[in-house]
Amino acid sequence: MEENNPIQEMDAKKVEETANGQTNIPKKANSLSLTSFIISLVGLLIAGLPCGIAAIITGIMGITKFKPETEKFKWMSVVGIIIGAIDVILTVLNIILTAISLTA
Repeated sequence: MEENNPIQEMDAKKVEETANGQTNIPKKANSLSLTSFIISLVGLLIAGLPCGIAAIITGIMGITKFKPETEKFKWMSVVGIIIGAIDVILTVLNIILTAISLTA
């Protein structure tokens, strides 16, 4: 008598073989990429310098630890780095312009 094992049935559904013999495993989101993207967007609204630096760091970590076979959303790391750099540049520029206007 064959027993129905729900765990084996779920595993069989998750891993399906394609026509060329490769397995089709659902990809998960890269958490560092998502973090970088969200922090960079928060940095545009509030706390540009610390959020920008954090977005750049987590974006670089997201790209270096990205595994294309099992993860998705690498673009969020790239966009997080770009927006994080914009956060830092705008904040530093704002500080410089404010300092110049106070001395003049």
